[in-house]
Amino acid sequence: MTFPAKTLFTVLAVYLFALTLTPTPTTAHTGLATPCGRYQVITGCPEPPLGQVRDVNINAPIGTNLAINQKLCKSSVPYPFSSRTIYKAGETIQTAYSIGSSHGGGHCQWALSYDGEKSWVVIKTMIRTCLRVSSDLVVQANYRIPVQLPNDLPSGNVTFMWLWYNAIGQRELYSNCADIRIVGRDGGVVKGLEPLIANYGPGYPAFLNEFPNATDPDGSELFETRKSVSIVVKGSGADGTSSVTAPIPTGSNQSNYTGRAVTWSNLCTLSVVFASFFLFYIIN
Repeated sequence: MTFPAKTLFTVLAVYLFALTLTPTPTTAHTGLATPCGRYQVITGCPEPPLGQVRDVNINAPIGTNLAINQKLCKSSVPYPFSSRTIYKAGETIQTAYSIGSSHGGGHCQWALSYDGEKSWVVIKTMIRTCLRVSSDLVVQANYRIPVQLPNDLPSGNVTFMWLWYNAIGQRELYSNCADIRIVGRDGGVVKGLEPLIANYGPGYPAFLNEFPNATDPDGSELFETRKSVSIVVKGSGADGTSSVTAPIPTGSNQSNYTGRAVTWSNLCTLSVVFASFFLFYIIN
């Protein structure tokens, strides 16, 4: 059966329209890949909790100096115990990132929360050079930032947060969180500094301007204003290590970043195309 030119043109138009509506991964920015950011799309990361979906826009910023787009961590429903990666107190996490654009690097902070993201303690700060990496895909895939967990951390289910202020481009804040399990001492106090929150809507007055050149002011002095914080973690009366039986998810890989998201996108598009052909077959 041959289709009239008008019908074929209409189907093509529907196809192109479907492409604009189909979810595709955000590749122009950067997201946390190891440990797996919540609902990360790359191969090796666990399936989202019940009722949640993989975040094809995990690389997108959560806000700018003018507006808040999403909450810290982007998603508030954590992974269950069985999906958490296990780390020992004192261990160094080789963090990796799904890099679409590194925006000239910038400032990063890594922080921990033991109380459902109500309070945070910074465990590492990196000024200017964080994510300053070339556009070479192989280099990006192998780029790692070591983040050491303090030796005296208590055991528990912990939220591991990454914050990034890009050096070049629109004034944005990026944040992803990973749900991990720490094996350490039985209870105690975690002391440190609260994270600096800037470029995150008018309610947060801290502002970091662009600093593309080495001599540009980078706002690093604002990190000196962070307040001290102490988080009390209750113990169980035991060291807590014997009860940890959760499997460790396989490692993440930047080269696999777009795999699942693109597959989903293609399936959605093909579904629309086939439905359009079927509809016009009936009409004609």
